[in-house]
Amino acid sequence: MKIVKVEPYVFKVPLVKPFRIFLAEVRSKDHMVVKVETDDGYVGVGEIGPLPEFAGESGATCLAITKERLAPALIGQDPFDIEKLIKRMDAAVKANHLAKSAVDFALHDLLGKILGVPVYKLLGGKYREKVPICWAMGMKSPEEMAKEAVEYVKKGYRCLKAKIGLDPKMDIERIKAIREAVGDKVEIRADANQAYSPEVAIQVIKKMERMNLDLQYVEQPVPYWDIDGMAKVTRSVNTPILADESIFSMHDAVSIIRRNAADIINLKVGKVGGLRVSSKIAAFAEAADFPCMVGSMLEIWSGTAAGAHFAVAT
Repeated sequence: MKIVKVEPYVFKVPLVKPFRIFLAEVRSKDHMVVKVETDDGYVGVGEIGPLPEFAGESGATCLAITKERLAPALIGQDPFDIEKLIKRMDAAVKANHLAKSAVDFALHDLLGKILGVPVYKLLGGKYREKVPICWAMGMKSPEEMAKEAVEYVKKGYRCLKAKIGLDPKMDIERIKAIREAVGDKVEIRADANQAYSPEVAIQVIKKMERMNLDLQYVEQPVPYWDIDGMAKVTRSVNTPILADESIFSMHDAVSIIRRNAADIINLKVGKVGGLRVSSKIAAFAEAADFPCMVGSMLEIWSGTAAGAHFAVAT
């Protein structure tokens, strides 16, 4: 069995409402779908949702890289040789992890269809029956975020993630308003998306600790490149620090873990190169006794399903 066709498509999806993070206000997103077809007529599908302000890849760059570099590396190859195919893609082009993730998802979907099994069985089988989920809230006024928090708690959510970062004082007010609105039985996470310097991050987090706002963690408080700064924040506060934008590859994850630059890794399968790479990162983290959580990149269907299958199997 050989791969005979790799077809990427890009389309734009409008958001129901704007989603504000420190890096940008998102009103619509590009999504790329990749179809991988074999000579026996099997077709696997993968999808990712690039956000250039966040990941440095857009729909246009993912489309071009997949057509010009990744597809030629796959044509004529055995779809079951995933490790070999990943190495061929890495040799064809450096980085471009989102584009590679879409292809990886399509390859796993393809193998699942050939074998007649769900993808999680290709990743080690069902490790857990349920996967907890968390509602993410874009940045708005404290009052608006508190209202949204109550709305989604009523819908059954017991975990809320609040985007922060535009103003340290207002960020504290946002978290305070959410906590007062939902009480102490709901988990609250804060995501600064690289907004702070290490010194400001420490001040803000310690202030929230003194106010007993009980955050489950603070995500990526400093710029992605400031690993020493994030390590300083991690050492200086009691609230766990989660690394996100600092991790786009296996090497990034190894660096964070070895340097104790965070307490947790946000493992986004659509950001690091796909399911195969994610499994390696998870195994390394487990060996280092370093916890991970599975995040998403605002995918809409196949990409979300890939993350769910990974979470079930990990």
